[in-house]
Amino acid sequence: MSQIIPSTTPIRTFENYGGRTNAVAVFPDKRRMITGSNNTLSLWDLETGVVLKKMEGHNSAVHALAISRDGQIIASGDDDGKVIAWHGETGESITQPMKIHPEAISSLDFSPDGMVLATASNSSDRTVKFWCTKTWQMQGDPIECGYNIVCVRYSPSGELLAIAAYSFIQIYNPGTRECVASSMTGHQFTRHESDARNTSLAWTPDGTRLLSAASKYILEWDTSTWQQVGHRWEGHTDTITAIAIHPTGTLVASASNDMHVRLWRLSDQRTVAVFRHSLTSRVNCVTFSVDGKHILSGSRISEWAVPKILAITTARDVCLTGDLSIAEELLTQEIHTNANDFTSYASRSFIMARKHNLDNALEDASKSINIEPSLIGFISKGIALCGKGQVREARVAFDVASMFTNQDSEINLFLLLIKAIALFNADQHEEAMLLIKDLAAVCSNVDPLVCRVVETYLRVQLGIKASDDARHDEATEHFTAAVNSTAFSPQYIHLIYADFVMLFGWDLESLLLTTHQKRCQAFLSAGKLDEALEAHKYMMDTIDDIAKDSCLDWSNGKSSEKCSALAANNDRILGAEIPGQEQDGYDAEPNFFYEMHQHSQISRPRLQQRPERLKRLRLAMTRRPQEAPTLAPAPPATSPPVATTSPPVAAAAATTTTTFKTHLRQLFTLPLHHATQPVVDVPFAQGRQRNAAAGAPGSEHSLIRDEDLPSQDPNTQHQHQPAAVQVDPGEHGGGLFCCCC
Repeated sequence: MSQIIPSTTPIRTFENYGGRTNAVAVFPDKRRMITGSNNTLSLWDLETGVVLKKMEGHNSAVHALAISRDGQIIASGDDDGKVIAWHGETGESITQPMKIHPEAISSLDFSPDGMVLATASNSSDRTVKFWCTKTWQMQGDPIECGYNIVCVRYSPSGELLAIAAYSFIQIYNPGTRECVASSMTGHQFTRHESDARNTSLAWTPDGTRLLSAASKYILEWDTSTWQQVGHRWEGHTDTITAIAIHPTGTLVASASNDMHVRLWRLSDQRTVAVFRHSLTSRVNCVTFSVDGKHILSGSRISEWAVPKILAITTARDVCLTGDLSIAEELLTQEIHTNANDFTSYASRSFIMARKHNLDNALEDASKSINIEPSLIGFISKGIALCGKGQVREARVAFDVASMFTNQDSEINLFLLLIKAIALFNADQHEEAMLLIKDLAAVCSNVDPLVCRVVETYLRVQLGIKASDDARHDEATEHFTAAVNSTAFSPQYIHLIYADFVMLFGWDLESLLLTTHQKRCQAFLSAGKLDEALEAHKYMMDTIDDIAKDSCLDWSNGKSSEKCSALAANNDRILGAEIPGQEQDGYDAEPNFFYEMHQHSQISRPRLQQRPERLKRLRLAMTRRPQEAPTLAPAPPATSPPVATTSPPVAAAAATTTTTFKTHLRQLFTLPLHHATQPVVDVPFAQGRQRNAAAGAPGSEHSLIRDEDLPSQDPNTQHQHQPAAVQVDPGEHGGGLFCCCC
């Protein structure tokens, strides 16, 4: 590999006259940044580059900063062991300086829901403490680590907390304070040099990797096995001070005392760009902009452009964001490089099907099978055939695919779910729903959540079809069944089953909010204004402020007779209108398949109990024939039941440790320039028909956890449910979304 010439000219530099910048963080609104220097915080406007506010209150240098994910709270920690909480919008202090550790605060991190702040100190108390962000009182017992702590980071799901001391890393369940993995249990941490010390931690957005900086190296850890992936990342010549991960999870930035920031590609652990700071002796901090287009780093913050192509590492990544043409181009390049790459042919078949180019999709699937019969090949053929309406032949293809699952129950389950979805897209609704219900009954011990997710999503599609056919009462039943389902209570479901996005263009991220909105529209269309009112009240009572803003953006528009009647009874609608036919700024049916955007910064839960599944599925997808020998409160409504044979959500989430995204990672996972790194045996301790119109509102905040919903008695609450958005049939053509990828 040729030597990379460092870039020495940043886009701009933020002049901070308060001293050396020790910490930096960006707000989720994409407009502001905060920096910590001596004893002052500076709130910056990222567009103009000016300081909006100087925030004073500390008496010593600030080295730790954190912003809650909703941007409402800032926390800062200084060298005296004091923490101050600030209002995220105004920059005014919420608390007085709180002495919470004897000495310097080394690290702060908010839990994903913003309810807890974890604090750590590189001091004699050697503890991680937890603080309620409502009362600012300590919450529960601290975690006693026994060593000075340099970094604490919540996993994207909030189910795990990584703690780094100089010489070890430990993984805790922050709720129970139980240590689930430790570099000091059973196996000593692998030290590359005698003076190697941990300095920073970062989780990938999907939670499948944890990166740690140790001296001048970066180590990558598989969070299902806690084994090191590949070799140590080498390039810096002095201690790494901070690491950050790109919102898509494809790139890593590291800052070092060698005056450089290095940009790495996660897929092959290679340096792809270097940025050199010329005016400082060290680079104390680094972060990415929320949109991932820039890096902010330095002791005097410099802004660097991230080359766009560097964020594209695999066809799968761009497919998830809706860039199907780029995904096709990347796979075509792979095929040109290796004409016998059966996996790339099958993967391109999925892309062709999603682009409605079904003839080419079938051709690519057939080429894949001719080169090498495989699970991925026959799945792609089955999906393409369903798209062409050749249902009988598609069933045969899926049946043959089952020969390549090696009788693995989990692989069989996902294969049958893909078959059910493809058949549903081919208008075989009854057959598909029956198959899913049967699977839910017999496979609850494999993945109790996935069948409910698929059935709920398809139930929404049935509601859309009924609404399109003016069968509004039936539509309300389907939408109510979906809302009553517990399938979307886990907060990061859109990331847990991201492969449904990849294969079929699903939008799981905004499904719950969209279903609520479409249900309200169905009640309005059926002339049931009271029920629509109650549905809207339920939605507004159970969603967070960010989702409320989305609802108002969705509902605001020209007045209509129906919605005016609704608004007259509910001041929370603020004169809003439910979008209907031919409204300005909205499609008659707002696009249900909202393009997959920026969801990678929050990741799915990742537990530790199924370390071998990924390996089994990867092998299965490419195997040669000879190698194969308190539930959320639900509004009352009469509706068809959604499968409930599996345990409650909490148990389901705990069981779903290896996700569909992980299972099918062999799809679109070919790196552009480098072979997949081997897993080095350096173990830790075991521990979602048309896609055209305006996007339906949604964010990860619309996926509400059970515990965040207010307690209600379903028997006394009358249809307390959100308003309905018109769902489009998706990327897959008229009618319901068709089978594609």
